[in-house]
Amino acid sequence: MNAALIPTIDALLPQTQCGKCGHTGCLPYAKEISAGGAINKCPPGGSRTIAKLAQLLDKEVIPLDPTHGVESERLVAYIREDECIGCTKCIKACPVDAILGASKRMHTVIIDECTGCDLCVAPCPVDCIDLLPAAKQSEDEQAQLALSQHWRKRYELRNIRLAKNRAAQIERRQAAAAAAPALLQQEPSQEITTGVWNPPQTTPAIMSQAQAKADIAAALARNKARKAALKKSP
Repeated sequence: MNAALIPTIDALLPQTQCGKCGHTGCLPYAKEISAGGAINKCPPGGSRTIAKLAQLLDKEVIPLDPTHGVESERLVAYIREDECIGCTKCIKACPVDAILGASKRMHTVIIDECTGCDLCVAPCPVDCIDLLPAAKQSEDEQAQLALSQHWRKRYELRNIRLAKNRAAQIERRQAAAAAAPALLQQEPSQEITTGVWNPPQTTPAIMSQAQAKADIAAALARNKARKAALKKSP
């Protein structure tokens, strides 16, 4: 592996973070290429990126590998907001935090930030996300480089945020585990003190999960009925 080339290779990739190359993002694919991997696995970059990589690495220009997708114009995601059920699955899937919304609230895509990766489409339980052509982009090399660098920065910031959230969650669990023995000693269970056992009540988390499943099922039924009605209409 030529580690010194990794940043340069990464800079030539489009930074859509779509995973179509078989990696979790553009940087891991850059590492594969630096180790001698194929340069034709990036559909968003297409022939343009392949040509740049070939020039950098003194390799032959080859066609895009169709097993990873096809080259197309840049697309962006749009949410049909009146059909959105607020499940947050698309928000969790977006690699650059380009979707706004909250649980059980309508979501919307920040079009200027969307990379068109399409990772939000499959998780949507009600199929309310469309990929449509993006506004015409500048062909200027510097403008395209600035856009890809912007996407990379958003991807990195998202990863930092997620890492902080995971660390905070682990810290809370460790604190709860450390406090549990003392709480058990200070507060004997109701079963021991009264001889009466009451089954645990459904927690808000379980209730919210059950309600979310019910909401999704209802939305799926509405979506199915809507599609059936459209088929019947002349």
